[in-house]
Amino acid sequence: MRGMRRPAQLLVVAILLLGGPPAARGAEDPTTLSSPPGAGATAVGDEIPAAPELAPASDLPEPGRREIGYLSGRFLILNMHGALFHQDIADFEEDIAYASWLNAGVIRVFATDAGEFAEWDGERIGQRIADLAPALRAAGLKLIVALVNNHKAVPGERPDSFGWMDDYYQLLLPFYQESWRGAYLSFVRQIIGTVVGRGARDVVWAWELGNELHTPRQPRAVMPFINAASVEVRRLDPDARVLAGTMGVNHLDPGVHDSPVARALYCYGPISAYTLHTYDWRTPDLWGDMPIHWDFEQVVDHPCPNGRRVPILVEELGTSRQLPGVYGADQEDLRLAQELNQIRMVLGYLNEGVVAIGAWSAESPLVRDISRFDKRRGLTSYGSDNLGGGSCYRLPEGDPIGARCLYERVLRELPRMP
Repeated sequence: MRGMRRPAQLLVVAILLLGGPPAARGAEDPTTLSSPPGAGATAVGDEIPAAPELAPASDLPEPGRREIGYLSGRFLILNMHGALFHQDIADFEEDIAYASWLNAGVIRVFATDAGEFAEWDGERIGQRIADLAPALRAAGLKLIVALVNNHKAVPGERPDSFGWMDDYYQLLLPFYQESWRGAYLSFVRQIIGTVVGRGARDVVWAWELGNELHTPRQPRAVMPFINAASVEVRRLDPDARVLAGTMGVNHLDPGVHDSPVARALYCYGPISAYTLHTYDWRTPDLWGDMPIHWDFEQVVDHPCPNGRRVPILVEELGTSRQLPGVYGADQEDLRLAQELNQIRMVLGYLNEGVVAIGAWSAESPLVRDISRFDKRRGLTSYGSDNLGGGSCYRLPEGDPIGARCLYERVLRELPRMP
């Protein structure tokens, strides 16, 4: 592994990645500055917003302090990626009841539907969030709203900004360089403007710029986007928490353990928490789809030159229905053991700032619309029919308890070590 960067070197790198130094006091326009060459902007001379305040002080723990219960007094996030799009709002209200039973603090939803069943505009998304507000308030729950899913662009996105790369559809480099100011920004303004206008701002725990955003061909290009887009979000909602929704250092900067991109995001980025996602993590050598232990060892564990520490949300943590060489689809006892192994790994980093764990595809087993259940990963992929069976939520007396039920019991007790 590479050695730790000196604080002065990291500061210089961070300034470049963020799009330039903060504007000086008294400057004519403190919200913009010309991007320096090599900053990942669209062209020399383009205007990009300067770094805003890193985050509202009330959102961030004091350095060195463990913030268990950061999410409305709880520790669990439930990912319900397509739940906003249920035809009948009663299905989402059922999801809220399930989240309350699981002792979750936050439900994470996406504003674009990767299932291709719905293509709602931003106003309709905002109206749905506002319509859900009374049920969320009654349950003491809030939302993380990912404003775009990397795997499904917003309506009207430019054709050159979304397409096939690295074996799946995703947002492409032109989106991050400049086209995000078109359809995406209009979509974001519609969502947030509608939610704020209807007085439902209080049920949004954080606005997330997107789910698993990255620019793997030019890793540094993601930072000017994160910086500028966060400014736009806070213009619409000045008190908002903002998350980048990134997956981890190896997703941001492939193969680079001590990536200056990830360090700049953690130490200087305009975010309220640092996000991580991984599935099927077994050991540091068998790390599934994302080696998030790199983030703990190389990004988080080394002190930032400015003394900054932000909370860490392991937003997505879970297992596949089957893992070749480890367990098959009919060996849910072994799958449960893998779930517990991952949870123990993450809980081992509580002192490094972990404040939440998120379970994937965690909709209630009782919703009527199951069209967006993930049959490959997450809670909805349990059971003999891979439709979420085995839950003990509202379990009739005498019914057998499945692996999902045992997993739910662990989730309900977080952050207790299983």
